[in-house]
Parts: sequence; C-alpha cells; structure tokens
Amino acid sequence: MELGNIIIIVAIVLVVLIFALFPEARSLFKGFTRLFIKDMATTPEGAEAIYGEKIEQAQDAYNKADNAYKVAAGKLSNAQKDMKNLKTRIEKVEAECESLVKANKFDLARLKAEEREEVAADIRRYSELIKAYEDAANTAKEAQEMCEKNLRKLKRESKEVVENMKVKKQLQEVYDDMDELKNVTATDKLLDSVRDKNRDLDAIVEGSKVVHNNKMSTKLAKAEAEAKKTSSNDYLDGLMKKYNK
Repeated sequence: MELGNIIIIVAIVLVVLIFALFPEARSLFKGFTRLFIKDMATTPEGAEAIYGEKIEQAQDAYNKADNAYKVAAGKLSNAQKDMKNLKTRIEKVEAECESLVKANKFDLARLKAEEREEVAADIRRYSELIKAYEDAANTAKEAQEMCEKNLRKLKRESKEVVENMKVKKQLQEVYDDMDELKNVTATDKLLDSVRDKNRDLDAIVEGSKVVHNNKMSTKLAKAEAEAKKTSSNDYLDGLMKKYNK
C-alpha cells in the first residue's frame, strides 16, 4: 500500500475516533464546514462549484421524475390496451351468449354468462387501475415539469450569477488598485522629503548668495575689479588717441 493511501486511512480513522470520543467535535466540524462553504460562496469559483452541485441534484430529481412519468404513462397505456381488449372480448361473449339462448342451448349460455361476469369484473378492476395510473401519470408529469423548470432556472441563474460575480470581482480589483494608487506609501513620504529638501537647498543657496554679495570683502573685491577695468579702458583709450585709431 502506498504511503499516501496509508496517511489518508489514518486521517479518516483519527477523525472517526475524535467524533466518537468527543461529540462536541461534530458541532465544531459543522461550524467550520459552514464557514468554509460561506467563504466559498463569496467567490465566482466557489459559486460555480455550489451551483454545479445544486444543478446535479436538480438533474437527478428530474431524471427520477421523468422516469416515474415514463413508467406511469407506460402502465397507463398498457392498461388502456388491455381494457380495449376486454371490451372487445365482453362484446364477443355477449354475442355468443345471446346466440346460445336463441338456440335454446341454456347450459352453454350459462357458461358464457359466467364468463361474461368474469370479464366484467376485469373491466371494473381495470377501470379503477386506469384511474389510478392516470392520477399517477398526471402527478409524475407535474413533478417532471416542475423539476425541468427548476433545472432550467438553475442553469440560467448559475450562468448569470457567476458571470456577474466575475465582472464585479474584476471591478473590485480595479477599484482596489485605484485606492492603492491613492494611498500614501513609505516611498511617497521619502519622495516628499527629497522634494522638500531640494526646495530647502534652493532657499539656502539663494540666501548664501545674498549674504555673500552683502559682505564687505565681496563689495571691496567688486570695487577693485571695477577700478582695474576702468584703468585698463583708460589706458587703451589713450593709446588709440595717440595713434589715431
């Protein structure tokens, strides 16, 4: 025996022992089962499986009702055929009995009369039988039609509900994704910090520039550079005048 089969057998035995030793475990197991089924019912796959199981049950019920209707209808048809034969037979027996009476053959006529009573009894019995078969056939036909209607309804409903749940699940996933995009993540917070720091650095650089430009040493350096530039321009202008350039 394979190890997998042994494990399954041991598990089944353990479950049976638990149920036998601890009756309250049955209620707990039923509770877990109900929770599992309830959870299954919230998904398209679970709903499809549950509908599939129910459709199988409805199909079995329809098959039984249809078979019962066929049996009842068959018995009714056979009984009606037998009744027709009995009526034909009693007409024949009555005609024979009448002919024997006309021929003064009373002993034979009496036998035919007794035969007629037997056939008449069969006719009465078959009349009751036919009535019972008619009732049974009508009841079975109603059950068959009801089961067929329920089966079609379940199949149609299964398709509509499962498809609707699939669409809604997809829409839910889309909306969940959109909500996640709106949610502020740790990376978003870090990115905001980087942006804030960048703006702070811009302000610091601008401030440092202003401070630098306002320093005395900076102003003196600028003045000296301007003086040198002016001196150089004056020297160059003098040379150009000297040589008429």
